[in-house]
Amino acid sequence: MNGQSSKLLISTIQEKKALMYIDETTFTKWQLQYGETLSIKAGQRSIEIAVESFSSTSRECKLSNFASQYLTLPPFTHPISVTFLPSTKTIIIGPFLALLTNQSLLTDGTFGEMDVFFQEMHTYSTTLGIPFYLTTLQSLESEVITGYWFHENSWEPCTLPFPSVLYNRIHSRRLERTDRFEQFTAHLQAKKIPLFNSCFLSKWAVHEMLVQDENLQPHLPDTISFGVQEAFCSFLQHHAVIYVKPIFGSQGKHIGKVTKLEKGWLFEHSGNTQDTHFVQSEAELFFYLKKFCKQRSFIIQKGIPLLEWEHKKVDFRILLHQTKEDIWKVTSAVARIGDTGHIVSNIARGAEMKNGIQFLKERFDRQQAIHLYHTLTHLAKKTAHSLDKQHEGLLGELGIDLALDEQFHPWIIEVNSKPSKRFDGTRDKLRPSVKALIDYMSTLQHTLKNEG
Repeated sequence: MNGQSSKLLISTIQEKKALMYIDETTFTKWQLQYGETLSIKAGQRSIEIAVESFSSTSRECKLSNFASQYLTLPPFTHPISVTFLPSTKTIIIGPFLALLTNQSLLTDGTFGEMDVFFQEMHTYSTTLGIPFYLTTLQSLESEVITGYWFHENSWEPCTLPFPSVLYNRIHSRRLERTDRFEQFTAHLQAKKIPLFNSCFLSKWAVHEMLVQDENLQPHLPDTISFGVQEAFCSFLQHHAVIYVKPIFGSQGKHIGKVTKLEKGWLFEHSGNTQDTHFVQSEAELFFYLKKFCKQRSFIIQKGIPLLEWEHKKVDFRILLHQTKEDIWKVTSAVARIGDTGHIVSNIARGAEMKNGIQFLKERFDRQQAIHLYHTLTHLAKKTAHSLDKQHEGLLGELGIDLALDEQFHPWIIEVNSKPSKRFDGTRDKLRPSVKALIDYMSTLQHTLKNEG
């Protein structure tokens, strides 16, 4: 699908007919004829319009109010990518990219703690001439969608063209399991709109996929699904320390640590370091954990003697994104230093965060620090690639938690398809993950367009 693209500032004029005025430079470049009829498209809607040229010192076009309203175009304040396809005599505005959220718009016109990330996505897409907006679960039976457009420093609800690609940032596992979500994704498929990172990942499902990869097996802690007493007791015979984790959990919540003592077992809780419980037998421990799990699905995992820093547990969050070459690239790597006494090192549980390579250089000599950093990032990329091959659906972003044990052997702790985007403080530049995400969305859109 060959076309001629330009960035044009699009404005609206009061005109009841379907008209489009294009600056003379672009009009001539596209070899248009004065008054000829073309099709103009935004999202899934198109309309026949007459085109005329006008004198202007900038690259711009003016669209009649009638056409703009039919196409449900938002107010543009920056030049937007516009493509002319000579073979079909079609002008395409966009593509439009969107983020799916279940966050609520606050009275101040923001989305609270996620707003910085949302605005960064908008800012970077704007520099590329790509319209970006937020949307929510809804019926998709019409040709337009309701969403939130960033205008005059706040998000405004409005009707918009369908996006070419949708990025799922719904922060509710329960919502993703509803019929409403299933119908939404089915309509996207029918409209050939790709949705990536379409669901939260189950810890057990991830383990079952990764353990199929022989190269990753040495880096996976022994893991079983919790539920069968015989299998649980057999697992205890081989491991003096185990962790109990919800298969759908985040931020270090509802995690238990069990340590074998001389005359029994000690249970510790991630939510309360004072919440400990001692049991004398394996059977008693099994039924205590049954009560702790409250009919939710959990895994049991071998405890790893993690590398510590000043008696604090340390792990590493490696953030990766897909590139246009279908390669997983490390976007950032941070060390998370757990709070003293805590059994996990999640930021939400009081952990401190440091730049990954900087932390390693503080702990080791430069050569060993670089070696360990490359070991961790290489394992993260292998993990992302392996999971991507086996997982159903598109993955564009992964947060992979790795750890080093006391012998500096790397372990895969967890893989997250919805890594945290919260940010406290001020930021003077866009985070790399924002650029990587918009670039990936653009790649998906180009692939879809070429296939079409």
